[in-house]
Amino acid sequence: MNKKVMGRVIGIAVILIGVVGLVFSFSHQSTSRRAKSATNTTVVKKRASSSKVSQSDHHATINDADVVGVWINHRNKEIHQKITFTADHKWKENQHHVTNIYSGTWKRIGHNQILLAPYNEKIHLYGTNFRTMNVLSYDHILNKKSN
Repeated sequence: MNKKVMGRVIGIAVILIGVVGLVFSFSHQSTSRRAKSATNTTVVKKRASSSKVSQSDHHATINDADVVGVWINHRNKEIHQKITFTADHKWKENQHHVTNIYSGTWKRIGHNQILLAPYNEKIHLYGTNFRTMNVLSYDHILNKKSN
């Protein structure tokens, strides 16, 4: 073989060796990243920590019944804030002793949030049975009134 052909053969061999090395490297990394099976100690720790989690954190998303009702701001009592959500996806808000100062429609978005139209206000529901909400832009915390 002449030098030109020999150089090409060696070049191809080097490239093939590099590709095989990369494939082996990636396959070795992906197997080392996989989760290892849990030991008894891990299972006991998970059970202990999960007992601290409230019941509402176990289901994935809120439903309409979690939202519908009267919500009162007990944190900032001086604004006298009360929001009422109805099953037909409407809402109205009393604030500063003014009835129906704000109103509109609501819809569920994402995991545990609702969106208030026409203001594009996001509200996060959380806590035991989703009985606490945070009006995110204003950091208003309201609690659902018990019937």
